[in-house]
Amino acid sequence: MSDFTVNVTTEPGSFMDALVESDRFTRFLMDNRPGTAPGYLTLSVPFENIDPLAVLELNGLSNGTRFYWERPDYEMAIAAGNRVALLKSTGRDRFRNISGQYNAMLDRMKHFSEINHSMAGAHLVGGFSFFDHPLSGAWSSIGNASFVLPEWLLVRDGQFSILNITRKWSPSDNPDEIRMWFSDWVHDFINRLQSNIEQSRILQNKQTAGKEIFDAESGTDRRRWLANVEQARTAIKKNRFRKIVIARQLKLQTDQKISSTKLIHFLRKEYPSCYSFLYQLNGDATFLGSTPEKLLSLQSRFVKTVALAGSTPRGKTATRDAILEKKLLESHKDLEEHAYVLDAIKEKLQPMTDSLEHPQMPVIKKYANVQHLCTPVAASLTREMNAVDILETLHPTPAVGGYPEIDAVAQIQELEQMERGWYAGPIGWLNTKQRAEFSVAIRSGLIRKKHVRFFAGCGIVEESDPETEWEETRIKFLPIQKGLEYASE
Repeated sequence: MSDFTVNVTTEPGSFMDALVESDRFTRFLMDNRPGTAPGYLTLSVPFENIDPLAVLELNGLSNGTRFYWERPDYEMAIAAGNRVALLKSTGRDRFRNISGQYNAMLDRMKHFSEINHSMAGAHLVGGFSFFDHPLSGAWSSIGNASFVLPEWLLVRDGQFSILNITRKWSPSDNPDEIRMWFSDWVHDFINRLQSNIEQSRILQNKQTAGKEIFDAESGTDRRRWLANVEQARTAIKKNRFRKIVIARQLKLQTDQKISSTKLIHFLRKEYPSCYSFLYQLNGDATFLGSTPEKLLSLQSRFVKTVALAGSTPRGKTATRDAILEKKLLESHKDLEEHAYVLDAIKEKLQPMTDSLEHPQMPVIKKYANVQHLCTPVAASLTREMNAVDILETLHPTPAVGGYPEIDAVAQIQELEQMERGWYAGPIGWLNTKQRAEFSVAIRSGLIRKKHVRFFAGCGIVEESDPETEWEETRIKFLPIQKGLEYASE
């Protein structure tokens, strides 16, 4: 159990009782009864300002559907559990298929709330694999594209928390039974939290280090990586593409089962400027990580994204850190790599906007162990768009694929000789209030009980040095590797 503050009272239950018994809710049920096809009903209520990750640990089934998303320095976190509906797709049209399924679902969604907040309502949580070919093996349980409509989703936005509860709604459902179901559900939810509070207080001060961790990589991995970088540089010299991002995986095994929520708790504390995420459809595999890269932030017709490419380590002293920062800002290799990413994002956004803004020069974005060149990009859409349709346009950026995109991405699998799965794909959430947040799932890993695969990559341009790129991936692995020491169950 992670160290967190638990403060649960019966106030949300009392509020729920009054809400479901109100004449307004009764009229809503009568006026919005589904037609011939079943629909979905979401009820939003204010909740105690409790850590959503604590709720996930106390109420989320370790062998069921779980989702977590947080940007700590934004004071916003989302936890979700259980599954009401599942959208899945594979192949080249996976974005369009998910978008179509979501649009069809929207027509059958109803929401009741007395809270005027953009996070009150039904959400879909999930993401996409990097490539469109069918996934197998360790990735098969997650699939190429999957989104869950969760039964419960708790949002903490600053000091305000919302609990969104969703259920299927059939034409034959009796309004009185629906009111009773929601009331009983919230009381059961609170009781489960309260019954585990004493246990959580005991465990929150009991943080045991993990047992031995075994490196499952062979001695040839480093030599293969260096050869891959050289091969990529040769292709660039022959003008096949100008930049390519190649990744490698680090396979580890522990002698104890790994707790994904403990690992996320470690990552969010160590890297508060990153997006920490966790996605699990069942108990077979959990995909998680802590990424610095935003892919899409959508509010109504306002889009934000970021060009993040070009990196250097943090210095051990303030002076060394400043020297490394200055070198990065003056590095022709890194500035060139960054320019490819920014230009590609602008090209992809321009057909859908008449207002696109970004700073003329990149700034430095600092994280615990690495610093990046960063250019924020903002745009106003000319029309209302589904978040998934925008994702299809943006994915993949040259920050995780290459430039030109088609030529570079076509060579990635040949060079990497591994299954990326969801590594570097879009992961996040969207809701019925035309709001969405998706990040690029780098600095990530796939957990299957005692087995872990971590992924890290580098952008390769003609000036890249294989040894330097190897060291960069090693640095990128360190945060999530360190977290394993605290993540044993």
